[in-house]
Amino acid sequence: MTNSINTLIRKYLSGDISENEYRLLSETIANDKNAAKHLERITDADDLTKRYAEYASVDTKAALQKFIEQYINEHETDVVKSRIVRILSPRFYRIAAVILVLLIGGAFWYHREYTRVTPPVISQEVQMAMEQSIQSGKQDADIVSLSDELRVKGEKSDGNEELRMKNEESISENASEYSSLSTLQASLTKEQLLAAKRITTRHDKEFWVTLDDGTLVHLNYNTRLIYPEKFGRGDRNVILDGEAYFMVAKDKSRPFVVHTPQGDVKVYGTEFYVKTGSGNTSSKTTDEDFSVVLVQGSIGFKQSDSPEQSLQPGQQLSIFNHQMSVTEIDPSPYVAWNEGTFVFKNWSLERILNVLSLWYDKDIVFAKENLKDINLSGNFYRYSSLEPSLKALEKVAGVRIAISGKKITIDN
Repeated sequence: MTNSINTLIRKYLSGDISENEYRLLSETIANDKNAAKHLERITDADDLTKRYAEYASVDTKAALQKFIEQYINEHETDVVKSRIVRILSPRFYRIAAVILVLLIGGAFWYHREYTRVTPPVISQEVQMAMEQSIQSGKQDADIVSLSDELRVKGEKSDGNEELRMKNEESISENASEYSSLSTLQASLTKEQLLAAKRITTRHDKEFWVTLDDGTLVHLNYNTRLIYPEKFGRGDRNVILDGEAYFMVAKDKSRPFVVHTPQGDVKVYGTEFYVKTGSGNTSSKTTDEDFSVVLVQGSIGFKQSDSPEQSLQPGQQLSIFNHQMSVTEIDPSPYVAWNEGTFVFKNWSLERILNVLSLWYDKDIVFAKENLKDINLSGNFYRYSSLEPSLKALEKVAGVRIAISGKKITIDN
């Protein structure tokens, strides 16, 4: 132990200590009384004293007082502060100086690395998609405050506030959405919760929203998201019902949790796609399903009655008929969708046209049932007009597609 401590102290004073070694030295001094006493003994050695003076010529008493003023004043009472000053008698100033440098450096590292919030990097493709969404009129949603939909009722028993819908009909219609409000409520003050927003996209629209921490969320049509204007000090909680692509800001001190009717997705900073069973069909073949696709980083999915399931990049977790499965997939179609492109890989003509009909607000009519099962692959830019896409489908699938008002008819 002695040799290792000596080595760490030598490396620290010479400036050659690594981040892991620095953390080990700080933890050892804080948790091991023998190590602290050993540090006191070697601090008295002439050679170390001289070397220390060469590297840090400081007034240790003034440094200690500055530390107390800047750091302890924010957190402790006058009694505690006076006790700290009293027990750090002059014979300990030399060791205190070394320890304080370690502690202050450790606090700096903690605030810089552990509590640092790093917004996601937005690519040029995503920025262009956001601009095109606005220019094409696709960026639209209904946004309301929870205070407009909820009323607050005080509970005398424990002093907490219970959120309730204005009427029973609203509770029934939005049961899956509001079942997670208790979790959101636990991480926020009443004022923060009542200032939270509820976004609802329409059947032919989408919406991009940047959250308090810099997280960017791309909502597809027929999607609802509840989020606070300001996140609390604990978890960053949002509630999703629908389809969305998340680019989450990195924050090691506050995990980001997406609550859905099927379970919770927990992340720290990553990109992933989520679809709940809300009726959207842009990436799945049925309405009765749940899907999470991890693009980069790491996430976990947890249902109340099962252990957490971890995902790696390029994996998809699906739930169909109450059965969960994890498969390896190519996430590029989901990235492409986030960047403004529909990517179809071996999709049926019916599935492709269902997506286009929702996006362009059209009704689909197949003259013959067998035309629905023609499988195709291709890419369509989301913000272009519908006609070029339909002409491409006609040529590749060998069918005739006619548009009359809101109706699209497929025949051969």
